[in-house]
Amino acid sequence: MSRSRPRSAGCRCGSWRCAATSPSTSPASCVCPRRERRGGGMLRALARRAGALPGNRRRAAAAAALLVGGAVLTSMAPRHPAPAPAAVHPATARHVPVPESPAESPPAPASPPVLEAVALPASAYSERTLRPHEIFGFAPYWNLGAAWGYPLRELTTVAYFGVDVAADGSLLHSGDGWDGYQSPALTDLVGRAHAAGDGVVLTAKQFDAATLHTLVGDAGAPARLSHALVDAVRARGMDGVNLDLEGIGGADRAAFAGFAVAVANALRAADPRLQLTLDTYTNSASDPEGYFDVARLAPAFDALFVMAYDMQGDNPSAVAPLHGTGSNDTAAVAAYARTVGASKVILGMPFYGVDWPTASGDHAAPASGPSKPVTYAELASAGHPRYWDPATASPWTSYQEPSGQWHLAYYEDPQSIAMKAELADAAHLRGVGVWALGMDGNDAAMARALLGRAAPVKLALGPAPTPAAAPPVAQAAAPPPRPGPAPPPPTSPPRPAPVPAPKPPPLVPLPTPAPVPHASDP
Repeated sequence: MSRSRPRSAGCRCGSWRCAATSPSTSPASCVCPRRERRGGGMLRALARRAGALPGNRRRAAAAAALLVGGAVLTSMAPRHPAPAPAAVHPATARHVPVPESPAESPPAPASPPVLEAVALPASAYSERTLRPHEIFGFAPYWNLGAAWGYPLRELTTVAYFGVDVAADGSLLHSGDGWDGYQSPALTDLVGRAHAAGDGVVLTAKQFDAATLHTLVGDAGAPARLSHALVDAVRARGMDGVNLDLEGIGGADRAAFAGFAVAVANALRAADPRLQLTLDTYTNSASDPEGYFDVARLAPAFDALFVMAYDMQGDNPSAVAPLHGTGSNDTAAVAAYARTVGASKVILGMPFYGVDWPTASGDHAAPASGPSKPVTYAELASAGHPRYWDPATASPWTSYQEPSGQWHLAYYEDPQSIAMKAELADAAHLRGVGVWALGMDGNDAAMARALLGRAAPVKLALGPAPTPAAAPPVAQAAAPPPRPGPAPPPPTSPPRPAPVPAPKPPPLVPLPTPAPVPHASDP
């Protein structure tokens, strides 16, 4: 992710990628790539918020985002269930609750409404046990410090996010993602994930349109990238590769498909055991002019991770609506199952929300400024009242700052996550996944919602190479061996014993860090 440009101050859409710079620019004339990716691209603004902070401030911000306790979480639990509204997916019909008040909007008094804090039992999140399914979780470099609390027993695959791909197909050996790749924290995570039976894959990422255009047009890039990825995966004892190459529009649709298939085929030839996944947008299966030709791509990969989030509009709206009139999970699941087959699909879900400043606390209040991303952990720890939007099956909240400024935020919680897991189960999808681990404050209820009381699926992984503490460095060629008796046939080394997990530090409430400039992707 590029840090070369500050976020636009002109457009009110709130996207860090917006290219509109005029102060008078309206959301209607926004030209940011997010509007083209809506119903698609993985929201990276949370990464920028942490990554833009130097040193201790970045660590403090990450710690503050993860402060959450069970007592605080109860204030955002739904109070009681009720019959479902009409026109919803049958897998979700049992779970639509009554809003916190007869109207779906809170009153707008001089102070925010106060609701009774009542915890919802875990059994209320899902009324039946789901079929065993895969759970795929991204582990961002800036959250490795919280990896001690990741629900590894409930996961199938952990994807380390990530290392950057250069325009020539090489991997960039610099930046925060590369530093995390080399870190002892990742060594520990790989060991503990393997001990829990999880696969660990390396995410190779690139979001810059010009870089991607050059990359997919270079005939030698697939070979260079596949060789670099095989070396990087073997050096850290990993089990596969996740490609997160987020382009825009259809100009490079055919070129990208040819490039990605060539990379996947080369990786398979190098090691057939590798688990290969590709990240795609919510509407890619129904968009014949979009960047991802999923029908052509799917056969080369084990699964497509559908980034079914970042679907919000310019005004307060659901980030990952289960159903509704616009982009939504139910329509996306049907399109993917029809186009590539349900067994190829992992339905991605967000552990974050989006917060808008508004003129009042009313549900219909329009945005009065740009939005910002906010993690579930931040919202849960704040103790704001919880409301329910039955049109999208999404929780939301409104609150007022001491200054008088109102805010409205849409997010996901255990109930909405469980409903999405039931949708995936009803469609017989391969599994579900999250962006990203740690953004929920390692709340066990979120992992339970993903699992739906099913036994976690663990992949049959081959013997993994011994993880190295750091990537290999170039060495001089060794002299030829002396003649001697033939060596015994090689044996697969056993998987290394897990590194003991460090004890988590005591949670100390931290002040919210001051706003800092946000970086942007072109």
